[in-house]
Amino acid sequence: MKWSSLGVKLAGLAAGVLLVGMLGSTASAVYPPPTGSVSMSTSSTTPAAGTSVSISTTVLNQFGSPAFSLSCTFQVLSQPGSDAVVDAGPKVTDDNGVASTTLNVGTAAGTIVVGANCGEMSGQVSVTVQGASGAPTLRLPPTGTGPAETAPIWLIVLATGLLCVVAGSSLRIAARRARGS
Repeated sequence: MKWSSLGVKLAGLAAGVLLVGMLGSTASAVYPPPTGSVSMSTSSTTPAAGTSVSISTTVLNQFGSPAFSLSCTFQVLSQPGSDAVVDAGPKVTDDNGVASTTLNVGTAAGTIVVGANCGEMSGQVSVTVQGASGAPTLRLPPTGTGPAETAPIWLIVLATGLLCVVAGSSLRIAARRARGS
């Protein structure tokens, strides 16, 4: 009887250790389970204003295989102006899980974010629109009428210098008169 009570005690101790081990361990699960992924790319990440870019959306299922025949819609999520437009679709993914559309970037420089919704999955891509190249065109207002030809620049500089010398001399003469000398 002594051995049987020891056996019961050991069995109880083993069950307790097993129970503590089960309660002490952590389990994790993702809910809802992942349904796949959406990745997006563009033909250019820095297009010029007024141009268009192609956007490719690759959709993979939860096993990493291409998700074909899936409907995707597109939308401009943010833009610096108001005239950027994306072909919203719906576009259907091909055998490689790719659906493509076109973005007209509009005329405003800055970042445009385009989103795609493909089934329960979504993705985003951004492009940074570059402004017009070079310096902006400077337009001066009309100044009226005048002679068709102007004096050469060296003559203008010479005349300005002479005026400064004459004005300086006049000031010295006026100062001497004021002192009485």
